[in-house]
Amino acid sequence: MTKVVCVGDSITYGARLDDRDRYSYPAQLQLLLGENYAVENFGVGGATLIRKGKPTVWNELRKIKEANPDIIVISLGTNDTCGMGTCGDRKCWEYKDEYEADYLDFIDELSKLTSKPQIFLCAPSPMVLETPGLKRERIEGLITRKPRLQELIGMIKDVVKEKNIKFIDLNIPLARKPELFTEEDGVHPNRAGYKVIAELVFAALKKN
Repeated sequence: MTKVVCVGDSITYGARLDDRDRYSYPAQLQLLLGENYAVENFGVGGATLIRKGKPTVWNELRKIKEANPDIIVISLGTNDTCGMGTCGDRKCWEYKDEYEADYLDFIDELSKLTSKPQIFLCAPSPMVLETPGLKRERIEGLITRKPRLQELIGMIKDVVKEKNIKFIDLNIPLARKPELFTEEDGVHPNRAGYKVIAELVFAALKKN
């Protein structure tokens, strides 16, 4: 049995779904991979990669290590774009210069596992301003955060290159596709969007 752990924020968790246990991307990935795989959802709403964020994925590190997975899929960065006036009083972007170093450290920690996991880093899914029903305040926030996400994706690609690990692009394939996102939200996918993410991750896992 190959154990797969999906690490991330609310988009990994399956936010905005009426049945996340069935339609989150890790749940749909399980169906695609079949019975020889066991997929666990380690998504935490609001999670950041930056250590100084609250909550941060670093709080989940022990749990991930205890799972001792064969494959780890990480998608983080969306919440790290919060700060400097966006997302209420959250402070993340204030520490953006620490993002890449924190990611390198996080990979180093996971690489110590006895299971010697194969690690996949994702470019997080996009922020889609074309999504129906977005309020003006939401649009303004996303306009500020969208270029920040692209900056973080550049750092993610640098981490992938430095650590010689696998990369999955969840950003470009879902960009400007409002039909894949929750109305009045523009960040969290809908059921169809989560299915596309599962398919993209599945294709990357089966390719390697």
